[in-house]
Amino acid sequence: MRLVINNVVLFVGIFCLYLSFSPPINAADGNNPLVAQACEKVKAKDLCISSLMAEHASKSADLATLALISIKVASNNGTKTSFYIKKTLDTKKLEPAVEQNFQDCEDNYISATQQLDGAVSSLVSKNYKDTKMFLESAIDDAITCDNGLRKMAGNQLELPHRNIMFRQLCINALDVVLFLMTS
Repeated sequence: MRLVINNVVLFVGIFCLYLSFSPPINAADGNNPLVAQACEKVKAKDLCISSLMAEHASKSADLATLALISIKVASNNGTKTSFYIKKTLDTKKLEPAVEQNFQDCEDNYISATQQLDGAVSSLVSKNYKDTKMFLESAIDDAITCDNGLRKMAGNQLELPHRNIMFRQLCINALDVVLFLMTS
């Protein structure tokens, strides 16, 4: 009897493991067609689609949820970039001008992530006008950081590339919200 129970437990465990790694059974290809629609008019369409599809929740999400996911993707990226800036400031000896630009960008990223938090709150309460305003402010913070980075020596550091990615993710989130507003 114990052997049968052990075999059943083993089978259930293997089956659960198989299900956790198998693709979801959704549409024919497992993709949510709303993702392609939401990203249709976005400038960085491939980034929009790939960043949304990387999130499991997008597979069955409605348009409002896709907008929320796109903001969260941008926010997570901004938080990681903020940690990168802090770590660089704490561990590397930078030229004074480069250090000042990093400090300025650190302030920009603190503001941008707060703006994205506001965008999430506004979106959840269906206040799309404020959501748009918060996203535009986050984009402005990224542009301000970018303007300082363009002037500095030290562009060999990773921050300019991270900032471009963050700005584009924020723009994508704004475009998805604008699509939601017109739907």
